Amino acid sequence: MSHHGHTQPESRLNTSKAALAFQRKLYLAWLISQQPHSLPSLQQATGMPRRTLQDTLKTLEDIGIQCDFEQHSGERNNQGHYRITDWGPINPEWVKRQAAQIAAALELSPQG
Repeated sequence: MSHHGHTQPESRLNTSKAALAFQRKLYLAWLISQQPHSLPSLQQATGMPRRTLQDTLKTLEDIGIQCDFEQHSGERNNQGHYRITDWGPINPEWVKRQAAQIAAALELSPQG
């Protein structure tokens, strides 16, 4: 293992099952905060199965993140986008800095 002359130990993200579930929530919230996303666009951005995405979005409030689905008026149901209305105790700046590392830990494969 090379250390590139770092005296600082690199902040390794924990990859236990619970930690990954937490990071998945953070990452999706971060993606949604960057731009309006729907389930199909999140699938594209992450390569995650639709089911996983739905389950993860449903449990965002477990960690205090408020995510709303905004229906586009006059369109068939499920047409609309997600919006983060409150990050709760989570620091979005930290998530932003860690986004690439989280994506790597989650082994995401964006389709696009």
